[in-house]
Amino acid sequence: MRDYEWLERLQGLAERFSCLGITADVGAMSLIELWALYLFLSRLAGEA
Repeated sequence: MRDYEWLERLQGLAERFSCLGITADVGAMSLIELWALYLFLSRLAGEA
């Protein structure tokens, strides 16, 4: 997976799970935090 692909997928997952209220916080997160969020949301979506 290219560096930017997971960020694009994270954006889609964040929109899908917007009910969790994380969308506004994404802009203030570090790359490590974004990666952890991506993994979490991927598991919620059943992708991992």
